[in-house]
Amino acid sequence: MQKLLFARIEVWALLLLILLGILGLVGFGGLVIDHTTGRHRFGALGNAAVAVAKVPLTLEEVVSGKDPMMVFHNTGFDGQTGWSWTSHPQAGGYWVSSWFDATRRRSEIAMVRLSDGEVVHRWLPDYGAMLDTAAHTSRIAQFVNWTNGKYKVYHPSLQADGSLVIKAEYTPLLAIDGCANPVWTQDSLMFHHSTEPDGNSGWWSPTVIEPTAVTGVSPRFEDDGLTHVAADGTVLETISLTEVLLRHGLQHLVFQVGDYDDDPLHLNDIQPVLTDGPYWKAGDLFLSLRHRSMVMLYRPSTDEIVWMQQGPWMGQHDVDILNDHTIAIFNNRGQSRTNGSGTVDGTSEVLIYDFATGTITNPLQAPMAREKVEALYEGLYTYLPGGEVVIEDHNSGRILFLAANGDKIGQFINRNPDGKVYEIGWGVYVDQAAGDAALALWAAQTCTAG
Repeated sequence: MQKLLFARIEVWALLLLILLGILGLVGFGGLVIDHTTGRHRFGALGNAAVAVAKVPLTLEEVVSGKDPMMVFHNTGFDGQTGWSWTSHPQAGGYWVSSWFDATRRRSEIAMVRLSDGEVVHRWLPDYGAMLDTAAHTSRIAQFVNWTNGKYKVYHPSLQADGSLVIKAEYTPLLAIDGCANPVWTQDSLMFHHSTEPDGNSGWWSPTVIEPTAVTGVSPRFEDDGLTHVAADGTVLETISLTEVLLRHGLQHLVFQVGDYDDDPLHLNDIQPVLTDGPYWKAGDLFLSLRHRSMVMLYRPSTDEIVWMQQGPWMGQHDVDILNDHTIAIFNNRGQSRTNGSGTVDGTSEVLIYDFATGTITNPLQAPMAREKVEALYEGLYTYLPGGEVVIEDHNSGRILFLAANGDKIGQFINRNPDGKVYEIGWGVYVDQAAGDAALALWAAQTCTAG
């Protein structure tokens, strides 16, 4: 052994070994890039390369105790866990949401009856199996997250036929039945963030247009798409938000002087207008552009930007129409003053903008400050028919139910048996009639254990 360790090596042999090592690293890198960009030309070899490349991250998670599905506000709430209620929303109906179960290592979806807080239906889809057969051609999608262990459901949409439309971030749109079996897949685009009903059994959802027609940008430039999808998953229309802004002479919102940004707009909500009003028309779209702290009203029928305003909201999400002259906006109040990930300026808010007066009010300021809602990312709200409001504090793995006067009447905290708090998905309210009809349809189904 000693002779072997101290044996003389010819210079040419050493150089050959170094060259082979460099070629091996290049080949390894090529395998990883091929797999993670969705080309999958090398099959199991590509899978193995990605698995090796992930070893440092896995070791970091083991050593640090961090889990990528844990929320980053993981302390507080005095050990509270699960659902708790002091009273129940007057609106009745159901809440459909998802949360990551660290024991099962997967997100489950559930429908909760608000009159008594009972979970009345659960879905446990095999996300990985459904996505395995979907197209892997996107440059934006993170295919390593297309697994049961990293799939986070955003904005499930319950349909009249009992199917549920789901997605994660930058994934295909999937429809599942009451047994969580696949119904259809729409994988021609990568969908993300909201899935909002169009009033005619379809939806509008943000997507990424690949390849982009915008010239002179990086291959990973996120050309935000406004995508209209029919009830059967057919894409009816996709509008490039980037091109809309460029057509209207607003290139300064897309291309900044200074550092280039692959994601300059970050569209995170499309809220369709369903009825005419004094300030908008049916078919208009309210848009939330997080990275520009901007809310916009766009009219696709005439390619018209009807209204837009930048601030006072910062890094906002979730624009909803309250009546014929007011909208509400989840104001994250996120900002970056250094090169870090950013902070929340105080606590997050729900701001009400009145088109009739141009004024902004903040009716939930006190209860959201009391509950310390600090949603740097994500964050949603839903006003219920009975006057209550649901606040989704995703960075804390928490759903809050507030009475009309701001008192807390219920909450869910996704604390798992290990004591840590894990991710929740974006939820939706389902009225009593629609929820009851769906339950009747599912009761007629026979589900087999999978």
